[in-house]
Amino acid sequence: MQRAAYQVAEEILKLVSNSAVRPGERLPGERALAERLGCSRNTVREALAALSARGLVEIRMRSGAYLCRQNHPSPDGGRTGPGEALDALVTLGPALVERVCRVAGVSEHEHAERITARLGRALVDRSPLDAWRGLTAFYSALAEITGNSLLCAAMGSIARSGAAGGFENLPELAPAALQQFFAEHVEMLQAMRRHDVALASRCAAGSLDAFGRMLWQKNGGERN
Repeated sequence: MQRAAYQVAEEILKLVSNSAVRPGERLPGERALAERLGCSRNTVREALAALSARGLVEIRMRSGAYLCRQNHPSPDGGRTGPGEALDALVTLGPALVERVCRVAGVSEHEHAERITARLGRALVDRSPLDAWRGLTAFYSALAEITGNSLLCAAMGSIARSGAAGGFENLPELAPAALQQFFAEHVEMLQAMRRHDVALASRCAAGSLDAFGRMLWQKNGGERN
């Protein structure tokens, strides 16, 4: 399965962190990065566009991508990037959905739906940061339903790391991508209501992947 652009973006950051590339210097070309990371050139292009939106690289027409920051981004220290925070949520989110799907009663499902309504309102302004806060509020609520304090702490850490990691630097969300994400999220809720664990888990994974695509997709449905 092709990795999402947000995952490849974080891998590019790690590659830069471990390389001799200095601020102002050119990154390896799209083809070289695609071969190194085992993904398509289109995915590399989307990942570089996402890094450009975060102010980490500068894309120069017919020249390539250049490192912007004075310090190499570190995968082991400093601020966590949006892609890394989302990757953690992609790992934990479907597991939370499965667990809640098995144990939740009517009141818990109603609570999850109320949180989703707030998520929908957060999406109105098409702000990536507000969307992230709304999404992590939903999964934090699921963690609370499980009653497991470690899961709650993990979700709190993911939510805080993402909120502090640069979502405010991403471009405004594209309406079509936003609608696709929210439709998949609602489909997941419906599967949870029916206690269809397998479908709910698949929908959770699909909606989170759609969230990642939504972050990097430009307005008008165009991609870099």
